[in-house]
Amino acid sequence: MAKRLNARKTASANGAAEPRSSDQPVITIHAGDKRTEAFKKTVTRDAPLARLAQEWSYILRVRSRWVGDAGQRETFGLRALDDLKNLGIGPDDVQQFAKADRIEIELHDWRNEDTQAASIHEAAAEVPWEYLISAATRAQGRFQSLLISRLFRNGTPQVTPSPPQNMLFLESAPGRIGDQYEFDDEEERIRAAVGATGRHEKKVFVLNTPQVSELRERLQKEKWEAIHVTGIDTHQAAFIIENFYDVFPKDSEIWKEITKSSRVLCDGMILREGNENECPVRYDKLAGILVGRTPPRIVTLNLYHSGARTARELVRRGAHVALGFLDEIDDELAERFFQAFYWAWCHPADKALSIPDAFLDAWDKMSASNLYGTSIVIWMGRSVFDSSGRRAGDRRSSIAKKRRGRR
Repeated sequence: MAKRLNARKTASANGAAEPRSSDQPVITIHAGDKRTEAFKKTVTRDAPLARLAQEWSYILRVRSRWVGDAGQRETFGLRALDDLKNLGIGPDDVQQFAKADRIEIELHDWRNEDTQAASIHEAAAEVPWEYLISAATRAQGRFQSLLISRLFRNGTPQVTPSPPQNMLFLESAPGRIGDQYEFDDEEERIRAAVGATGRHEKKVFVLNTPQVSELRERLQKEKWEAIHVTGIDTHQAAFIIENFYDVFPKDSEIWKEITKSSRVLCDGMILREGNENECPVRYDKLAGILVGRTPPRIVTLNLYHSGARTARELVRRGAHVALGFLDEIDDELAERFFQAFYWAWCHPADKALSIPDAFLDAWDKMSASNLYGTSIVIWMGRSVFDSSGRRAGDRRSSIAKKRRGRR
């Protein structure tokens, strides 16, 4: 009897062999100028992503210990070179990155039911690529500004989002959190940045500590071009309020949801719902609510620990762009950064800026402060190297001209 061929050794009709699980791409790093991709490298599943995520996340969490030490920063640059080499990205590759104006970290999709793949891809999202690549390219002599963004392809249309005409400002300080936090200054800064003052005040609608059901209903009924979220994430809540999670029995539905039935606390945000005055909402549920029926152009998250998962899930579910932080950041610096970002996008000095260019402009303006080592993450649903995109306003103008020509 003839033996059945091993599926992995069987060539397809076009002669290509099926890739092994370890060869499947997790991350692809794209590099180039503002319009053209010139170079890319792929990181596969067999790379030590979990180790890098753990080690570099810790290094950045304790950055206050070394950020002022030039020698230590140089040491971390050399270490970044070594760790990238362990991913299959050698010194010559880093030299190519150092010449680029744009670097994009693409996270490939995976099947949720594949628990091993999910674990690997989650680790890849946790790696602070922004600092890792920035430090390595500086060690190779880079001196110019460099935009590092993240990509999760979601089929976003070929339109460059124009500045928002309406914005939802979501603030949440339920229960005991409200005794320690308020958002008046942040609201004032965002209003000024997007031009929602005076007769344009209604351009921003403030939703103050809503119930989950209220938030979901409003986002299903209304279309928001931009959403700014500020509040306390699930991890920070445990630090600012002693024994915060002790009120949730380990067999309760809330505890099972926020830990995914494990002992590990998931990313998310504290809202309120029904009898739960301080309700932890997991990142994927939060993203599903915020995207609503019509995905927003952008969601900015002034939340700790929102960059790896919450921002990614927002883009995965259809948002054009989402910004967040991988770990903690000084509250004042966070507010100033978002103010600088929205101002650059909504009030450009000369020509209109894309969201990535406004992000880079804000970062450059903040470079004199102690943002060094801070992992501010920008996720996009379409590649920065897609030069075929047009501004929404440009498209509307083109359509209007055609209509006038027919008269």
